[in-house]
Amino acid sequence: MSEDQIRRLEERVSALEALVRELAGRRVSGEAGKQMGETAALRNESTSAVRESATYPPTRLPSSLLSSEQWIGQRVLLAVGVVALILAAGYLLRLSFDRGWISPLMRCIGGAGAGIVVGAVGWRLQPGYRTYGAALIGCGAAIIYLSVWAAARLYGVLPPTSGIVGLALVSVALATIAYAIDVEALGTTAALGAFFAPLLLGRNYADADLLLLYLASMAAGRGLVAARRRWRLAMFVVALSFFGVAYAGAADRGTPWGVLLYGVLGGSSGIHIGLNERWWETRFLSFSGGWVFVAAASRHLEHPWAILVAGLVLAVPVWWHALRPDRASALRPSSSASGWSLGEVLYFFLTPILVGWALHHVEPRWFDEHRGLVPLIISVPYLIAGYQRPRPAFALVGAAALALAAWQHWSGVARVWPLLGLVLLWAALDHRLNREDGRWYALGTLWVALQQLFGDALDRRTAADPAFVGSYALALWGTAAAAVALAAGLWKRDTGAQMAPLVRGGLWAVGGALVLFGATAEIERYFDLKSPSAQTASLASGLAVSAWWLVFAATLVAVGFRRGLKAARVAGLGVAGLAVIKVLAFDLSSLDALYRVGSVFILGLVFLLLAYLYHRQGRNPDAQPRGSAP
Repeated sequence: MSEDQIRRLEERVSALEALVRELAGRRVSGEAGKQMGETAALRNESTSAVRESATYPPTRLPSSLLSSEQWIGQRVLLAVGVVALILAAGYLLRLSFDRGWISPLMRCIGGAGAGIVVGAVGWRLQPGYRTYGAALIGCGAAIIYLSVWAAARLYGVLPPTSGIVGLALVSVALATIAYAIDVEALGTTAALGAFFAPLLLGRNYADADLLLLYLASMAAGRGLVAARRRWRLAMFVVALSFFGVAYAGAADRGTPWGVLLYGVLGGSSGIHIGLNERWWETRFLSFSGGWVFVAAASRHLEHPWAILVAGLVLAVPVWWHALRPDRASALRPSSSASGWSLGEVLYFFLTPILVGWALHHVEPRWFDEHRGLVPLIISVPYLIAGYQRPRPAFALVGAAALALAAWQHWSGVARVWPLLGLVLLWAALDHRLNREDGRWYALGTLWVALQQLFGDALDRRTAADPAFVGSYALALWGTAAAAVALAAGLWKRDTGAQMAPLVRGGLWAVGGALVLFGATAEIERYFDLKSPSAQTASLASGLAVSAWWLVFAATLVAVGFRRGLKAARVAGLGVAGLAVIKVLAFDLSSLDALYRVGSVFILGLVFLLLAYLYHRQGRNPDAQPRGSAP
């Protein structure tokens, strides 16, 4: 470092000294003198350090190498030391057992004492060396745990029940220490020790109910600690052990009431915590585990109402979470705290299905005789919650359940009419209640009605059903009218969504296609049922269909001119083009002479009419139709 740099640094130190002197002057003289002395010493040290650094430039290690060295020294060596200490304790027990140095009781007592000493040292060092002290505490607990296990499993000094209690007490003590010093690793270790104690001391544990009681007690303590400290890994271990160990040891052997209560309490608590903290693994284990235990209890429990109540209790945390203001507005999958995650959406829509299963379990034969009643009952609370306030998630489930109720209760063509009623209902409620979600329920229900109309209803249509006025034909006209009503304005338009014009255009297309091709099918059916021979029916229906297409095209063009709708005129021209193709490709080659003349005559007449409409419009430029380019 140059002399000029040293001089500038001394000037800055002097300025700093003056500033400190000025601030210190406001205090008592004794305090001011003390601060002046410290400032002068600081200046001398800074000057000497600068000159020393100028003479001997420092050599620095890269920060990455230093951090790696610290990580190896603080973590790897600590882990190796802890594991080696635990192995040494285990080998010492084994060696003392093989050579008969001390009695089994003294071996276990000595091991427990050594664990207490190691843990006490860790507790002493923990305030200054957090990781090191916590590791020693865990090591001491492991040694004590190993000593209790050996006393109950290897030497038989303790009976299995006392051994399990001893292991549980060790885990409780470790969990208390983990909570006090806020170390999640110790809490996770304590949870593992508590839940796996029954497995370590014998997998064939005789009393399944006592096992459930033990696991529930351990889960209550460990889960409360993990929830209060927000330890995600520890809560995952608690949920996995709570349901996994209990299902393997007591799900089919325990008292049905105990199994039911175990699954309901653990499942509802875990679902609540998992949803609030957005821990997907906890809510997945709790949701699936809770319903699995309810299903296991239902196989042996002769009180079906208890199964329904259990299902409702498991549904409460899901409903409560969905009713929160930040989630009641819409289903928007997001990773943020205000959006719905995919898991939350999945559990929300699975819940009504599972509650419906529990409801059907109450009286299966009666509900089988009254099909559609289960989804009808499920839809009522969801619709109340969804339409009392704007809660699209609940309203969507209610609408879907109501459509399912109509689907299950009716069959054939009769199923179409309640579905169409729901289409009009959801769309009308948007106008009445100033909502914008019902229109989407209307579109979904309309799609279901179309599936039924051209699927099961069409397959069941018999020759006794007349054309145009039969039950199927009336359902066809009703579906077309519903689509046209939605397109004409019942489907709410006051929205800024870019797809709104596309949806309305699609509805117009659906309504027009139903009328055009539906009437075409009815014409052919009419002649098939009325004509004495198939040839006569084919000739007459061919001419009638061509005439119908041309009349339909002319009507669309006329309406397009009258209402200023360019899309209607274009659609009319398209239908007219289809009619021309049909006349040229089919009628002229297959129809009889008189029918051929009639088909071509109608074609020419309609096309002359269309040309007249366009020529008349062209003579009056000021009356150019709306929807056209100027």
